[in-house]
Formats: sequence, structure tokens, C-alpha cells
Amino acid sequence: MDIIIIGAGKLGIGLAKSLSSEEHNVTLIDYNQDRIEMLTDKLDIQGICGNGTHIDVLNEANVEDCGIVISTTHSDENNILVCLIAKKLGAKHTIARVRNPEYNAQFDFMRNELGISLMINPDFTAALEIGRIIQFPDATNIETFANGNIDLAEYKITADSNLCGNSIGSISSKQTNNMLICAIERDNEVTIPNGDFILKANDKIYVTGAHKELAKIGKGLINSKKRSLKNIMIVGSSRVGIYLSDMLVSLGKNVVIVEKNRDKCEILFDMVPDVTIINGDANDHELLIEEGIENMDAVITLTNSDEINFLLSIYAKKLGVAKTVTKIKNTNLHKLLDDLGLDSRINVSEVSVSTITQYVRAKDNISSSHMKTLYKLIDGKVEATEFLAGSYVSFLNKPLSKLRIKRNVLIAAINRNNEIIFPNGNDSIQNGDLVIVVSKDKRINNLNDILR
Repeated sequence: MDIIIIGAGKLGIGLAKSLSSEEHNVTLIDYNQDRIEMLTDKLDIQGICGNGTHIDVLNEANVEDCGIVISTTHSDENNILVCLIAKKLGAKHTIARVRNPEYNAQFDFMRNELGISLMINPDFTAALEIGRIIQFPDATNIETFANGNIDLAEYKITADSNLCGNSIGSISSKQTNNMLICAIERDNEVTIPNGDFILKANDKIYVTGAHKELAKIGKGLINSKKRSLKNIMIVGSSRVGIYLSDMLVSLGKNVVIVEKNRDKCEILFDMVPDVTIINGDANDHELLIEEGIENMDAVITLTNSDEINFLLSIYAKKLGVAKTVTKIKNTNLHKLLDDLGLDSRINVSEVSVSTITQYVRAKDNISSSHMKTLYKLIDGKVEATEFLAGSYVSFLNKPLSKLRIKRNVLIAAINRNNEIIFPNGNDSIQNGDLVIVVSKDKRINNLNDILR
């Protein structure tokens, strides 16, 4: 598919990498000539230097033959305008990044009346992900499927865990019908395991489980003694923090926001009245002690500086805070986070890349319209995808043991009329099932793709 991306920021670059790797013809438009030249040399894409709101620039990119135009500039209004112009010039579908909360209530109107196919708010999407992490204290990361009925959680095995030295099969037999370990990361290598795989300390395991039971399952798997996270400190008053604080207050959490800019604090008082606002510099450890950081159950660092977020999370851990969530922009720092023993990380752009990639796949392949959810895990090495099974599936009602499923592909869970099934060889996929597939180094567009 021919795809035009306007804006070579973090989201635009992330999309260019993801979509070009899936063999789409990507044209990236940005006003910065040096950046365009650097990216076209580095990635398998075309580049145009110019303003995406200009008709001649869009025509140079052959917008009339374009399947999807994605506008990711820093201006919501520019992104909306680009989509309107591109649609008028013949683009089949358009996607706009829109971050201003005031536009949220207008999403349906813009989609139905203005023809913008998808509007994505990266900050709101990231806040949802952090909110899920806070609800599962023992997990490093949480993804949700099947209308919230199934979760996929990441856990890190500690040396004192009773999982060490045990095979996947022996663990699963004790947790019959409750969960499935569907991926393992060890020393930067990823495995889709079978029952003989032996777990070791420091392994990261990815577990699917029923939403209502996953917290209990995770606690039992890793012998955790963490309590529910009640008192939460957010450092930095970004849009992510505003959305997140609203969500956490609605869950009954006690939230404190630390922000050094007084003008932003004044705005926060009006926007999040049920949150305690502290005007101060979080780099001042005496201020943090005075405001009770030692008594917090979780600290979430959302400043614009990766370095500050790192240091504050490390400091919180040193003080005994049970849970930290660290926002990072530089994906190369993921390994450093792990080495430092920090819990969870969030990259705002990565969350949006997964959402848009899912949409693009659905439009690229008609059978991919059955794709409901797509998450990229372990720095994109693994994908977890949810499909709706229908008459297009060639192996409906056949036992899974009779299928020749590709290597490094696993059916992780099935939701059948809200009954959660963690399948064995005797189970089958039936019409109307929601099926979660986990795959390594495989692009799965529809359920038939899992077969050899």
C-alpha cells in the first residue's frame, strides 16, 4: 500500500520504520531537509521536504493514489487540515494525531462528517496503559484483549521465585484453565516456549489470563508480597499525567502531582480538583521527602527528560517505593532500565505506532478486517494479535492438535461467549470466537496465516 506520513517526529519516524518493514511504500514529508535526507538514507522510504498542508507537496507525493495519509505534526489543527485536504485530493483513508483534550468530544463528528478515518490521542492511549499497570502491581506491563476480559501481563522472575528450575508444562498443569505462558525473554533472546522450556531467574515471562484472575495468578507465580497501590505520586504535569490522574482518582487512588512550573500548577488546580498539586522541583530530594515520597506505593515519572525520569525512578526505588513507571523517549535505553532493576516503562510513541499499524493492516488486507487488537511486545520482536473467527477461517471446529501451526506462533487464549479458554490440543476454534495469537518474527494478518 502507498502511505504518506507527514511529520518526522518520534511518532512519524516510528511509523515509517514499522510500516516500511511491512513492505508498504512509505513517503515521509517534513520541512527539515537534513532530517529527511538522514531518514531516507537510513530507512527504505521516500522523502519530500515541504509542508504537508500544501496541495503541491501532497500532489508531489501522489496523494491521489495513496491508500492512507497519516499526519503526525505537533499541531492538532495542521493534522486535521492535512487529512481534510488529502481526502479531497483522493486519499482513501486519513489518520490524524490529535492531543488536545478539547477535541476528544468531537472525534465522532470529525470521523462521520469530515471523513477523517482515525483520530489518535497518544497521551490518552499512554495513560490507559499506565492505568492498567497500576492495577496490576506485580506486572511490568499489561495489554488487554477481548473487550477487557483477557489480559497479557509481563512478569520478571526473581531468584527466590518457585518458578526457577521448573518447566512450563509443570507450571501450567498446576494452573489448569487459568493462564498460559506464551513468550519468554532471556538475555535479549525471545522464545515462544513449549512445555519443556525450563525457567530461570531474570527471565521475563508473558502470561495470558482472565482479567478477573490475573492479579491473583501473577502474585502466585512470582511469590509477590506487593499490596494494592493506593498512594501515587506523578512527577510532571504532561497531558499523559492529566489523563492518568483523572483515571486513578476514579479508581479510588490518592494522587499527588509534582510540577515545578507555577503556571501549569494553576491550570492543574482547575483540571484535576481531586488531586494534590505540589509546586516544586522534583530534582530537590528534600522536597520529595517532605511531600512523602517514602510513603508512596507508586511513583510515575512523566517529565520531558529521560535522564530526570531515570534518576527519579531510581531514587524512589532506593527509598523503598514498591512500583515505578518511567516514561522514556529513547528506545535504546530499554536495556538500561532493566539493568537498573526498574519496574515498568512507557514510550508514548510506541503505543500509538501499534494502534496505527493495526489499522493499516486491516485496510491493507480485507481479511485483516477481522483483526481487533494488535500489540508489539519486547521492542517489536513479538506481536500479540486478536482476531474474530469467522467463515473465512479454513480450520473451524478442527482440533488444534490436527493443525500444522507455524513455528514461533502460539494460540494464547480464546474468548467464546465470555468464557475464557486457554487451549490444549483437544480444543478448536469456532465461528465467533475471539482468538489471541502470539507470534515471533511473523506478520499475522488473519487466522489462516498461523498455518504452515
